[in-house]
Amino acid sequence: MKNAILKGTILLTVTGLITRILGFYYRICLADALGAEYLGIYQLVFPVYGICYTLYASGIQTAVSKLVAEENSRGNVTLTSCLMRRSMLLAFGISLVLSILVYFGAEPCARYFLMESRASDSLRILSLVFPFCAVTACINGYYIGCKKTAVPAFTQLLEQVVRIGFVLYLVTLPSFSNEESRCLAAVIGLVLGEVASNIFNSIAYRMHRTKLLRHASPCETAGLTKRLLALSVPLSLNRLIINILHSVESVFIPGMLRLSGLTNSDALSLYGILNGMAIPFILFPSAIPGALSVLLLPAVSENLDEKNRPRLNHCVGNAVKYSVVIGLFSTAVFFYFGRDIGNAVYHNSLAGDYIRILSPLCPLLYLSTTLGSVINGLGKPHLSFFTTVAGLLVRLAIIVFVVPKSGIYGVLIGLLVSQLISTLFDTILVLKYCKAFPPVSEWLVLPALFAFIPAQVFVLLYRFLQEETPLSSILLLLLTCGIYCIFYIALLFLGKIIRKEDWKD
Repeated sequence: MKNAILKGTILLTVTGLITRILGFYYRICLADALGAEYLGIYQLVFPVYGICYTLYASGIQTAVSKLVAEENSRGNVTLTSCLMRRSMLLAFGISLVLSILVYFGAEPCARYFLMESRASDSLRILSLVFPFCAVTACINGYYIGCKKTAVPAFTQLLEQVVRIGFVLYLVTLPSFSNEESRCLAAVIGLVLGEVASNIFNSIAYRMHRTKLLRHASPCETAGLTKRLLALSVPLSLNRLIINILHSVESVFIPGMLRLSGLTNSDALSLYGILNGMAIPFILFPSAIPGALSVLLLPAVSENLDEKNRPRLNHCVGNAVKYSVVIGLFSTAVFFYFGRDIGNAVYHNSLAGDYIRILSPLCPLLYLSTTLGSVINGLGKPHLSFFTTVAGLLVRLAIIVFVVPKSGIYGVLIGLLVSQLISTLFDTILVLKYCKAFPPVSEWLVLPALFAFIPAQVFVLLYRFLQEETPLSSILLLLLTCGIYCIFYIALLFLGKIIRKEDWKD
């Protein structure tokens, strides 16, 4: 396999799938340990984390990835090393300031922003991880720009393993015997996982840098900081606005649910079931389009810089096709097996209902992730920002005006409608600049037929096996969906949807 995108995608995908499988086991344990209400409180701290991460890492990581890809194509090894020093110093400085602000402002932040004072201790613990995440983000951006995904992939896996191990150990201790203390244990585990991954990440980069610069010659670095800021500041500001809107959404959902007639405990419980149980399942198959999108940005930037339009169109067209192919299969699985998944995995029928209703999100969400990366790689992050904000504003409007009347189903409607709007805008923009979409029959019509028609047969097979065999429901689901996946891939090969030439340089 000579194609760097294919190799990187496979590595990130395999690691992502392993990480998500571990994550699902962890979430099942967490749901049992915390209960739906404290799972909702645990989810509430992530809007603050997301806003801070955007300020100290998100834009800088993307800028590093793009600049490293450009400079490596010109052979400027020393320049990329200087770029890393400056980006890490910038990210670390911002993260340290934010860490101090959140630590000492945790109480008012929890009470007046999250509207849940019980989240203050979790925020205080979470703030300690910011500097470690900042350095890790810069190093991951470097490796992704180099199209070397082994270190970011292992970093991701190490973080998850350490986090799960520590949390599962902590909840066995007498001092973490109630739901409130176990919520804190989950945040402590997150911090320890990030610290462990940062230590590994930093050592790996240090060894790589020493080897790389051994025979490197000096080069001109004038204007490097200006280039870094010119790319990272607009991206950070755009993503900050997006994260603020996401945070407002996360805070509004429990509030609007209370207005629909639910108690505070019930509202947090439904929020915990939706965000902590149902949506992670919808996101699970996105490991492949997510890996593609990470690697697409430097690939698009490199091909754009080389004025290599045919290769650019080939790369984008394949990414679009495989994102939709995976999304359609995921929709079929979650639509036909959603209730069974909720009951078997979480012993919660509501989680299963939400998974089934949200199943159409899969192709829209996976495609939008891929297209957003393409738009950023084309040097048009403001357009990607516009489409995302448009979708979020629609979602917020639905949450404010529909949820008080229709309850949690208004939230589900908002998720579907807003994602449809964002994906349509992204598709129009990419078609304008790339002309890269394959024939509709190849990426939509045939994959849809191959996904939905056999799914009806396999769900009947599952029902039959459930009645006739003593195997557990989870094992039966894995067996049935695994055979269904193999059958679907075989149909894609027979229909020439998947072709070997798709992945040639």
